[in-house]
Amino acid sequence: MGEQIAFGLAAAGAIGSGILVITVRSAFQAAVALIATLISVAVLFLLAHAPFVAVIQVIVYAGAIVTLFLFVLAYLGERARRTPDRLARYQVFAWLVVLVLAAAGAIVLLTTNLARFNDAQSPSPELGSPQDIGNAFLKEHLLPFEATSLLLLVAAVGAVILAKRAVQSEGGR
Repeated sequence: MGEQIAFGLAAAGAIGSGILVITVRSAFQAAVALIATLISVAVLFLLAHAPFVAVIQVIVYAGAIVTLFLFVLAYLGERARRTPDRLARYQVFAWLVVLVLAAAGAIVLLTTNLARFNDAQSPSPELGSPQDIGNAFLKEHLLPFEATSLLLLVAAVGAVILAKRAVQSEGGR
């Protein structure tokens, strides 16, 4: 019973802080809400008996990446540009899609028999271990793992090029 309450609280925390990430206006507040989201997801991983993934979630994402993002925000400051929102006319359609997806999710949750998830089977001790995760990455899923790393490299190079163009257009170096 306590595990279900913890799951409900962590799931509500993840959903609530995730909504804050995309709705607050300040980039700093969004980053802090993102930290709360990532910590809530780490709790969900703990409840799913994946402690290694939970620790990596906190250390790598909440600890390193979001902290780096906060340092960049502190260094550059928030540049408030008041430009007209080109997508404002589609906002009604976006909210309709959100409502349809929420209704579909509610229907699935209400009509699905979740009793099979309460079976007394305990997960294998190797599940979620660093060795098991390494084997999955480097043996079974090597191509998607390498494709993801290549995609991240291309995204990083593209971000540097776009940032350089933006600085040059503002009269910088």
